[in-house]
Amino acid sequence: MAQSASVGLHAAESFDSSTLSDHDVRLKHKPSVLFLCDGKEGYSLVAEAILAHKADSHFDSFSAYTSNTCDVATACQALRQYNIACSDKHFRPIEAYNCNNVDYLIALNPASVQSGKPLPKYEKFIPWDITEGGESSDRQKAIKYINDQINYFLSVYLYR
Repeated sequence: MAQSASVGLHAAESFDSSTLSDHDVRLKHKPSVLFLCDGKEGYSLVAEAILAHKADSHFDSFSAYTSNTCDVATACQALRQYNIACSDKHFRPIEAYNCNNVDYLIALNPASVQSGKPLPKYEKFIPWDITEGGESSDRQKAIKYINDQINYFLSVYLYR
């Protein structure tokens, strides 16, 4: 009995971290996701809150906007009916993230990247168009689209 305990100890001592699988490495590193919108409706804040609600233990989520102002109150109010907590704790102008590196940069509409403002460094850029080529004034439709896209994002990047 003592011998088998000793063998187990030696195997643990000789553990080499280079043998970790990709799945094990992902478990040690919590990827960061930065949602970017133009700021008119605060949809990047909505996306951040939905991702945090669904997968906070798997991703660090942040949100940014490219306009001079953003409507935080309306964005958070829209999520209350779904019992999703909303906070502007990580919601900043895009300039605040210039020195950051993010794993995923998700642009919610074309206007967010057409502002001409510099973007932070990122591993993967994912363009969405919650406006579907038009206006994003239908808040419920936009929130459903964001939720559907986050579900797809999670199915692709969380379960690979």
